[in-house]
Amino acid sequence: MRIKKFHGVSMPEVMKKVRSEFGTEAVILSSKVIKNGGFLGLFKKEMTEVVAGMDPDVPVERKKAIPSEPLLDKGNNGENQKILDEITQLKAIIQDGSTRNPALSPLMQELEQYLSRQGLQKPYVQSLVTSILEKYEPPNKRGDVKRMAVEELTDMLRQIPSGHTFQKRYIHLFGPTGVGKTTTLAKLAGDAVLNKGWKVGFITTDTYRIGAVEQLKTYAGILNAPVEVAYNMVDYRLAKEKLTDVDLVLIDTAGRNYRNRAFIEELQNVIDFEEQADHFLVLSLTSKYADMQAVYDNFSFLPVEKIIFTKEDETSTLADAVNLILEKKRGPAYITNGQDVPDDIQSMSPGKIAVQLMKGYTDEGSG
Repeated sequence: MRIKKFHGVSMPEVMKKVRSEFGTEAVILSSKVIKNGGFLGLFKKEMTEVVAGMDPDVPVERKKAIPSEPLLDKGNNGENQKILDEITQLKAIIQDGSTRNPALSPLMQELEQYLSRQGLQKPYVQSLVTSILEKYEPPNKRGDVKRMAVEELTDMLRQIPSGHTFQKRYIHLFGPTGVGKTTTLAKLAGDAVLNKGWKVGFITTDTYRIGAVEQLKTYAGILNAPVEVAYNMVDYRLAKEKLTDVDLVLIDTAGRNYRNRAFIEELQNVIDFEEQADHFLVLSLTSKYADMQAVYDNFSFLPVEKIIFTKEDETSTLADAVNLILEKKRGPAYITNGQDVPDDIQSMSPGKIAVQLMKGYTDEGSG
């Protein structure tokens, strides 16, 4: 299939261009409103963009140019009605709550439906499908569709740095209560001790949750690691001085009500967000997407570098993680999938995320 993008100031104008080049056999793949032109990013004009396709084996029926007369001119009702029908179809596609597009092949429709059921946001579904149609020959096997989807999703995510390597001496974890920060900290420490042979130390500022300090001390005892407790910035700096002989210092923070900005701002009174530290926001994959967005926004005034997603074993899809990564342009550092320390954690990459999101595709529909 030959694929091409058409632009115009209005949908009727774009449809005339589509029909002029591709004829009556044109297939509308997607449409959207974009902003173009302008000066220094200002005064951009809205344009309509339509992605259309045509089977090269089907002869193009060229139509004569439509006279510059009113759209509903009585002498041109047949042509006008076709354009109106196509506009109506496009509006239905745009307004449809699902991403189902009747102009697509059954295999591509199936891909759209799968991604939508997984929870991937509609703009990202449409972008992924459009990329496949523009770059590849039309697939005729479900295995080919899955491979193409993994490749395109990987490319989408590759623009955002992901994964993590230990290059800084301090690691800060912060996030709302109940997401598993302390357990995640223990997993990172366990990896450093058992797999790298490093000496680690802990600082905890979580003096609000009952048993939080004892929980961390339990992990520290297993790893033979020192623990310091900080109630304020003075304590925090003294704790760092006491841990000068360790290779890596992991700092746990209190999980507070993320909707109360004052609680989050208290972190700045306790922790020194210096350059020699990696700062990770910890989010649970069992949270609603709207809650993930709200958490991120409320913590965004802190130097969030990457995100650690927890509780993969308690959810069936990574779609909301992908949505957040693409929306906020912050990649994942790690993902956790159980309670075992230090085994149930892995560094993330675009390819791993794409493969995981498409993992259930082979079980959808007929093989």
